[in-house]
Amino acid sequence: MKPLASTRQLAIVGTLCLALGSPAAGQQQDSSTELEAFGALVVGQWDADGSRHEFTWGVGRRVVRSQSWFGDGDEWTLVSEGWWYWDPVEETIRGQTVAENMGIDLFEHRSRVEGRVIVSGLVSHGDFGGVYVERWTFDDRGYDWVLEQDDQPVMAARYTRTR
Repeated sequence: MKPLASTRQLAIVGTLCLALGSPAAGQQQDSSTELEAFGALVVGQWDADGSRHEFTWGVGRRVVRSQSWFGDGDEWTLVSEGWWYWDPVEETIRGQTVAENMGIDLFEHRSRVEGRVIVSGLVSHGDFGGVYVERWTFDDRGYDWVLEQDDQPVMAARYTRTR
């Protein structure tokens, strides 16, 4: 059985989480405040050219669920589903998303909210797997999504709110 992440990938994610602002030992963060800030930004439906993201609150507002679609007009194909939650052990927002037909089978996020920006350390598994940083920068009409690897942009898109 292939492990979900190599020891090197987990070490990199741990380093990213520290670099991205995980709390110091002994500091307590309020999980409801952190996840509420995350949900306040993402909950809704967002469209880009050929792509749609839908985020909804889950049980007790302790989970944010996600679905991503490829398509256009009335023809959309579900390509991923996931969820984000507060991890009290790591004291961070964690996300896990499974996908198909994307060259990625599983995404593992370690996220934080900085005002109107969500920054995530991301490990992806599959043919196009790797270690990335993902940034969602929100404004009044939508958000800019940027995926970076080794401090270089790999992909980007502009999403606008449709619901």
